[in-house]
Amino acid sequence: MRSFVSLLVLSGLLLAGCESMTERVQERFAAVAPKVRDFDGEQRTVYYAAQLAFKRLDFVLTSSSLGSAHIEAGSRIHTSEAFGDSRQLVAQVHLSEVAPGRTEVALTLQEQVENASLGGPSQQPLREHAFFETYFATLEAVLLEQSAELAAKKN
Repeated sequence: MRSFVSLLVLSGLLLAGCESMTERVQERFAAVAPKVRDFDGEQRTVYYAAQLAFKRLDFVLTSSSLGSAHIEAGSRIHTSEAFGDSRQLVAQVHLSEVAPGRTEVALTLQEQVENASLGGPSQQPLREHAFFETYFATLEAVLLEQSAELAAKKN
């Protein structure tokens, strides 16, 4: 009987923080929403600028399609002999025209980790990372450069 009472008390203590734990677990397994920004420019123009922005950030384009307005790029693979792992960021961009001359860019980012001691490769979508702001700033710079070049050619 004593062990039964002890088990009930222990269960009660474990379940006391379940509500906040449930929220954290749900957040961890919920789909990660992309970071979204709007840019001035036709979808085709922003598509090519988005590719150039990845190249300037030393990412390699792994797939792209103007028809589906999709670009995927990966960073260099960073290895750590001390931890015995390798890491890479994989970015995906989806473009959609939201108004004439205005394009929405949705960026998702995943970290791929390969570690032999932990059972092989894993992927984790990133909710927050400095790369989001860096990429959007680089894309904005590329679009401004392209519009300046176009204006110079017209004059």
